[in-house]
Amino acid sequence: MDAGQELASQELAPQMPLGNPAVCAPLLVAVERAITSIQAETDALRANPTTDLKTYEYRKSQALLDLTRARASVPPSAYSEELKLTLKDFKDVLEDNVALLKLHMNAVSEVVAMMSRTMIDQESDGTYKAPFPEPAR
Repeated sequence: MDAGQELASQELAPQMPLGNPAVCAPLLVAVERAITSIQAETDALRANPTTDLKTYEYRKSQALLDLTRARASVPPSAYSEELKLTLKDFKDVLEDNVALLKLHMNAVSEVVAMMSRTMIDQESDGTYKAPFPEPAR
């Protein structure tokens, strides 16, 4: 293929508009829904640390599926400024959610360790008392 034919084929190939909001709309909607789902879980955990997370787990799984599908149709070169800002917000919401979930998991681990120690102490007559292993951090 000579240079002229290559140029002609490139001109005929459909070009993805750069930063086109219409192209980004499905991904933008999916990201906004994901933000809403994750923020709802974070808010629920802050309001009630013993809240049932099953509902939020389903919503986050659905959001991940929506994001995966929408992402497949929009190359990064076509991201609009609005989408880029929303993705930054999404990252911030995710970091906040992860930090809170880690805090809760650490608390659960501490409670389990205390319960294990109590059960071992209760069942032991002290003859073979071994030190309780501390969790790795």
